[in-house]
Formats: sequence, C-alpha cells, structure tokens
Amino acid sequence: MTRYLFTPGPVPLDGRVSSVMAEPVAGHRSREFAVLLLRVQNRLRDLLRSAEPVPLIPGSGTGAMEALAVNFTGPGSKVISVSCGVFGERFREIARRCGAEVAPFDIEPGRPCLPEDVLEACRIHPDADVLLLTHNETSTGVCNPLEEICRALPKERPLILVDAVSSLGVVPLYPEKWGVDALASCSQKGLMAPPGLGICWLSPRAREVLSKGREAPTVFFDLKAFLSGLEREEPSVPYTPPVTVIRALDAALDGILQEGSRKRFTARRRFARSLAAGMESMGLKLFVEQKEHRSPGVTAVEIPENRAEDVRKALSDIGLETAGGQGKLKGRIFRVGHFTREDWPEICLILGSLWAACREAGISLREPDLKNIREVYEREDVPCGKSL
Repeated sequence: MTRYLFTPGPVPLDGRVSSVMAEPVAGHRSREFAVLLLRVQNRLRDLLRSAEPVPLIPGSGTGAMEALAVNFTGPGSKVISVSCGVFGERFREIARRCGAEVAPFDIEPGRPCLPEDVLEACRIHPDADVLLLTHNETSTGVCNPLEEICRALPKERPLILVDAVSSLGVVPLYPEKWGVDALASCSQKGLMAPPGLGICWLSPRAREVLSKGREAPTVFFDLKAFLSGLEREEPSVPYTPPVTVIRALDAALDGILQEGSRKRFTARRRFARSLAAGMESMGLKLFVEQKEHRSPGVTAVEIPENRAEDVRKALSDIGLETAGGQGKLKGRIFRVGHFTREDWPEICLILGSLWAACREAGISLREPDLKNIREVYEREDVPCGKSL
C-alpha cells in the first residue's frame, strides 16, 4: 500500500532534496561546508527579506524556541506570553523554566490573537521585557496577524520573540520590516527539508540586547557563539551540525526561491481554502471559524461525537497519515498538513479518503461537492497578510 504523509511536520521530501543527502558528507570545518553555510544564509535572508544573520541550531523548532528563551529571558526578566494553543503554551513553559516571571494572556483555541489582545496584555504589564507570540499555531490551524500586531505596538515595547516554526516558508514573514526582534523556526515544515535544524533570526535590536546582556547559562544554545561564527569571512558553526540536513535545506530553499515565494504563498493559501470548502461541503466544521485566519499550512477539522481518533485510524488503514488534536482537543479534531506542493489531485485524495474513513467509522457525511470545490480552487486568490 502506498502511504501518504499529511502531518504538519515532518513533510514528504521531493526527489532533489532526498538525493543530495546521499552525497558524501563534508567536514564541518572544510571550505566546502563554509560555502554551503553561506549559501543557505543568503537564501534564508532572501526569503525573509533581511540582511541579518540566521543561526542554524542542531535540533528542532522547540530547540530554536529554547535558544531564544535562554538567551533573552531568565531570572529578573518579565515575559508576556500571548497564547492561543499548545505551542504558545510551550514557548511560555520554556521561558518559565529559564527562570523568567511569566505573565500569561490566553486566547481561546481556534481564535486568533488580534492586535487589540496583544495591546491589552502589554497595557496590563507595562514593565515586561519580552513578549512571546506565535505566528502560526500548529495545534489549531490558526494563523495570527503578526504584521498587524507588530505595527499596532508602540515604539517603546518589549522585545518581540516569535514562534515561526510552522509559518516560515508558507506565509509571508518579513521580521525586519514588521518589527519582530527574533524568531524561531525549523527545517521540517514550511521549508520542506528533513528534521534536524532549528532556525533563528535576530534583529539589530536583539543582537544589541544580546551583546550587553549576561552570559547565557548554556553552551549549546549560546547564540553569541553562533553569531560569531557567521561573522567570519568563511562562516562556521560552533559545534558539529547535521551537515546532510543543511545540504538538504539548501536544495529545498533553492526550489522555493526558484518557484518564487509569492507563487508559493498563493498556492498554499489556495489549497487550504479549497480543502476547507470541501470539508464544509461534506457537513464538517472547521475548527478555525474565521476564514481569513485559517492557516495555509495546516487545517484542523472537528469530527462529530469526539471521534477524531477513530477517523484518523480509518485514514491510516487506507494509507493516509494525519495528526490528532493535542491536549484538550484530542479526539475532538484532527489536523491535515499541507506545507509542500500538494495540489488538486491531493485535495481529491484527502476528501475522498476522509469521506470513506468517516463512513468506515459510522459517521454519515454528504459526498464532497467537487464542482463547487473546483470553482473555489480556480478562484483568484486573495493575498494572505498585508505583505507579499
């Protein structure tokens, strides 16, 4: 049986990305690796529309989030954590374990964090040093309006640290232009590379804070060490990196930039919009009700009678791997990841399989309205976010 991976990370790899991992491993102190690292830096900067450094940290998105927290928070710092899901709560917990005083501000899962929410949190805690935000909440499929949030904040504001783990490469993300101070992401979601790399980006303001701050209580996640290596004529990393994953990321970024980021962002939004229309035509409810805040990379759908796990099992039995709900949402929703280059055939595959899986689980649905879904698919796209 052919297996299809529709989880919100890791994602299927295209042939070119997979093939470069079979090439001989380069030494991480070699000139070959320095050239590779510089090329990856430049491609990430192009994607982010920024000239600032982008440290690559062995690990995952959570590792990148911890790198930000351990370098910018700690004993004596006060952190506002605005969360609308599991991964906002994870960022908060990392800061708490770093010793920071955390001021939580929670949004109901499924709802986006809006500028007025963040402004209210900052008004209540004017003495905060750091603000933690999530761009795309993977656990619920909501994409928060990060650009609008940043623009709404006053000039005198906390340092803005952003979880961009499932947004980088899927939606417009221009941290320097928007006023983000640091972000954390990873290789295995929107960048369509294998797991193994945490990715950070730091603004000039963040680097100034870092240079004047205390010594990081960590060796492995010390961002000063990573930045120092990137400033050399031949860029380097402080510790042994996953060389093959960096090579795969290079190939994946090359594909994204050749396709064109605008075209890619539009295609992901069109896919998400069409998939949502198909699910709704079957009688299912999308977990994120506000269409303009639905993620272009992951769709969360509610299943009647809290039987999402039954449907996931039935989908797995016919070859489709999806993700379940997390925490209190387990059993209530399941999530479909579409970070890569899924298109019309995959829409039909997912919807037809979902209908069959629900029927197998004893849940009666209408057949998907393919004529209407195709009309939605062919409709001219509305750009996601203010910037493209």
